[in-house]
Amino acid sequence: MKRTDFLTRAVSLLLFGALTLYLGIYLFRSITNDVRYAPAVHISLTESSEASGIIIRDETLVESSDRFLSVSAKDGSLLAVGDVIAVAYANETALERASGIRELELKKQYINSVLTEHEDSASLTEKDEAIKNAVLSLSSAAARKETDRLSTAVLQLSSLVMQDPDTMATQVDLNLITQELNSLYQTAASDTLAIRAKKSGLFSSAADGYEHISPHNLTGLSSSGLRSLLGQAREVSENVRGKLCSANEWFFAAIVSEKIVAQGQEDEGLAVGKAASLDFGRYYGKPLSATVVSISPSEQGECAVVFRCTRAALEMLNVRRVSAEIIFDTHEGIRVPKKAVYADEDGSFVYTLTGLQAEKKYIEIVWETEDYYLAGFSLDASGLRVGNEIILTSKPVYDGKVMD
Repeated sequence: MKRTDFLTRAVSLLLFGALTLYLGIYLFRSITNDVRYAPAVHISLTESSEASGIIIRDETLVESSDRFLSVSAKDGSLLAVGDVIAVAYANETALERASGIRELELKKQYINSVLTEHEDSASLTEKDEAIKNAVLSLSSAAARKETDRLSTAVLQLSSLVMQDPDTMATQVDLNLITQELNSLYQTAASDTLAIRAKKSGLFSSAADGYEHISPHNLTGLSSSGLRSLLGQAREVSENVRGKLCSANEWFFAAIVSEKIVAQGQEDEGLAVGKAASLDFGRYYGKPLSATVVSISPSEQGECAVVFRCTRAALEMLNVRRVSAEIIFDTHEGIRVPKKAVYADEDGSFVYTLTGLQAEKKYIEIVWETEDYYLAGFSLDASGLRVGNEIILTSKPVYDGKVMD
């Protein structure tokens, strides 16, 4: 029994000693082995500077003092001269009549859709396709919050899906409703007035008090003048129902430091008459190309820079005071840690892990930051590729070395 206990203890001590030795060797190698690996990844860097300013357009306020008024133009819609913006009603009777006209118009659309369905959708296949299209139209109208289209889409879908034997729609019904509508239209002509667009442009129901500032106010603009414009927002009258904005162009007037202007002019990235790139962040998903219209003389280390843009008028329609990144240059390449780069008479290179061996790969450095280089993309089969494992170590390494 004592002999058995002795053997058990001896085996336990032996196993414990082996485990301790293994852990000790592992910890020693972990401490002394400084080999690390960094993935080669593709990145894009931009040289830019932030500028704050204001967006100015050619804008015309739509005003009406009518008590009973319904705005029919949708936000962001492009209106031509003569298009209806809103409808004014002389009194409550006219307003109630307009509601009745709308109900009859929807009923007429419903009867039309029912009659069309009976005539044209004879086969189940055709009817199924018509239902799919009606569902798509309904979902689109709901997503865009277009109430007029939504009502029409509901009626169209109802006429296709609902099979009520008690509901009959005939051409006679359609004729009666048409006659009633014509009579109401004639009556409405005396106490209903359509407010129409006097010029073409994008419609917006939101006014912010800066509409009186036009692109003409940007001529010869200084940094102090721009700061003055920023504080000239007027109180919006309760009679304002919206505005029409130019769809062809808009301007961004920004305050930029004298140092940044000098740097941009030196690189020809910020010169009058030249194209510049502006990034408005969440307002527009990608940089916008704009032309530099003017750069003012410096005042207390600041300049006023005016940009003209002919794109994204709809997306920037309701943006006024905003900051943008002025992009001077963009660099793309493979991120390479500085500690991993070596050099010889043939140029700069790194070692990558290929299988279990180190492989020497030459690189072309196209840009440098504080912590890493950007290496250009190589067409050579043996060049550095995205996804390679770059070796970082202070120990000697050579081409073909087996890495632990």
